Amino acid sequence: MADWEQLRELAHEIEVPELRSLARTARHRQLRARAAVGVLAGLVLLGGGVGLASVGGTDRDNVQPVQDPTGRLTDAPGGVLPLPAPDPGSNVATVDAGRYRVPLDDGLAFEVDLPDHTSAHDGGLFLASGSIVLKTEVAGADYGVPRDPCTRQTIDPVGPTVDDLVHALGELPVYRVTLPRPVELGGAEGSYVEARVPRAYDASQCDRQQVQLPGDPRTAVGGAPPYLGRWWILDVDGTRVVVQQNCWGCSAEELDRAVATAQSITFTPER
Repeated sequence: MADWEQLRELAHEIEVPELRSLARTARHRQLRARAAVGVLAGLVLLGGGVGLASVGGTDRDNVQPVQDPTGRLTDAPGGVLPLPAPDPGSNVATVDAGRYRVPLDDGLAFEVDLPDHTSAHDGGLFLASGSIVLKTEVAGADYGVPRDPCTRQTIDPVGPTVDDLVHALGELPVYRVTLPRPVELGGAEGSYVEARVPRAYDASQCDRQQVQLPGDPRTAVGGAPPYLGRWWILDVDGTRVVVQQNCWGCSAEELDRAVATAQSITFTPER
């Protein structure tokens, strides 16, 4: 989407009308989508002027270490599927359990094992399962970090390399970011960090009372504390790709249980 008006329209589509349209579908589809739509009901882009609404759950002050963040799952039997079309009257696709292919750009895609009760938003940019939102995108020339995640949320580019972005993440105020460690994910090498904003952080003075995430200015999101996140910053055959596994208002244990989804990612040329 090229301008802010289109971004605002996208933001509006993700809000409450999604629930009304889902209510008209069969109950089993409603149950599958309810948790993910709840997470993303408040999701809009930075350009639209709103962040991501907090979701229910508990939080611990310490991010727990990922269990073997370099591990990967094998391909699910039965082949790889394209993401389904959005549900009728919605911009959200309800996804059954399986392995799916998601385009990243004209030359690159990724494959990922998704559990049941997953919803795909914006063509797979956001994959929501329960309280966890997986966001995978090419981190091109505009990708960067906010000047201040609380009070100066405009995103500035940070340079083209994995190391450039990793260094900028480590310098972010507000977030508590672990030291990077080398990682391999989906056949690509890069760095891995964990980040959090504790529940005790007072976001009342922040723009929109939200804490802004790093990202592309056109797709960046934010949310109210508490926040837990796991970020893989990767070099995929010369293309920088960022995988964010984000959770607002959930526990570290919930994020631990969901890490297998990110670990299942493999990158392939787009057909």
